[in-house]
Amino acid sequence: MKIVIATPILYEPSSPFNHLFKDIIEGFLEAGHEVVRIVACEDMNDDRYKLGIDNSAISYIPVLRKKAGHSKMIQRYLSDTLTSIKMSRVIKKVKADILFEDVCYSSYWTVKAAKKNRMKVVAMLQDIWPDNAVQSRIIHQKSVLYKYFEFWQRAVYRNANKIICISDDMKLLIESKGIPNNKINVIYNWGYSDEIVDIPWEENKFVKKYNLSKDFFYAIYAGNIGKMQNVELILKAAERLKNKDRIKFLIIGDGVRKDAIEQIAIKKKLTNILFFPLQAPELATSIYSAAGVNLIPLVPGGVKTALPSKIGVCLSCGRPIIFAFGKECRFAELVKKYTVGDCVSAEDEMELVEAICNNVNEIKNEKNYDLFQERFNKEINVKSYIETLYI
Repeated sequence: MKIVIATPILYEPSSPFNHLFKDIIEGFLEAGHEVVRIVACEDMNDDRYKLGIDNSAISYIPVLRKKAGHSKMIQRYLSDTLTSIKMSRVIKKVKADILFEDVCYSSYWTVKAAKKNRMKVVAMLQDIWPDNAVQSRIIHQKSVLYKYFEFWQRAVYRNANKIICISDDMKLLIESKGIPNNKINVIYNWGYSDEIVDIPWEENKFVKKYNLSKDFFYAIYAGNIGKMQNVELILKAAERLKNKDRIKFLIIGDGVRKDAIEQIAIKKKLTNILFFPLQAPELATSIYSAAGVNLIPLVPGGVKTALPSKIGVCLSCGRPIIFAFGKECRFAELVKKYTVGDCVSAEDEMELVEAICNNVNEIKNEKNYDLFQERFNKEINVKSYIETLYI
């Protein structure tokens, strides 16, 4: 089959999705398919979007995209929409079997062009727009803006032959929009490999880089520090635990809320929190392996619209994880079934405090990889992506 992949969103080297996208594309190519990637570029000489894939069965069509500030939603939406319209014109001229669409807020135009060109459409959702903007309090669900965005997104869902989302909670939300259950496949994101990670403290590169002491218990958050991630909850827990000298909180990463988070920590004199800059992807397993417990919070209700990509990598390291997603979600059922940690409230810091203290006191050394191997397995999940093409 010939597969078109249209990407109106600009490539970002720090994106946690890059390794997943590379694995999916390489899976398509190894299965004998031909791939045409239509990609957005602000600099036509920058070809990092190729992700290091070297295969004669893939070709690229770059489309110039107007620059837009990352924090300016309307400007970015207009830029992405204009780029999608340009891409739709290209799609109309390409003879292909499938459009594999990484769904964003401007996907309607490329999906519409593909359907007119008699292509089948596989729509992949890494998050659910505009509901994630509601959860992040960027827009209100009753606003005209939400209704506008939602109208176009539902058109994408209706026109797609298959929809792939990355969690069972996301599937439930898509179903609530009137999309049939059998049209939606759940394929969880995976880590960098299917190998179990076991990094001794003495050989841990992140530990060595920052000369961390083994005498402390580290509660680690690593990743984007944005509106969706609810890092404020970690600060509230740290404030409750600031007299527990053995517990240290490490907040590692960057994002639109980082400066504000650091200022809150300074104002409240939270000396039990250490901030570190965004680290290279190859240090991810070292970071998560150094944790007494890894912390993965989301805003209340956020698990319905997204699931952090870091989960697969965290699970591969075998350390306990506290998911601050809320207890009434499908993912909480998985956490309980596979005993990989705790799922606590996204609003009540006392539940997070209790879960952290339980991990300190119990000193959990037994590692559980069952959830990682069964739901976050790269080989199995890439095969699932390939199978979805046969509509």
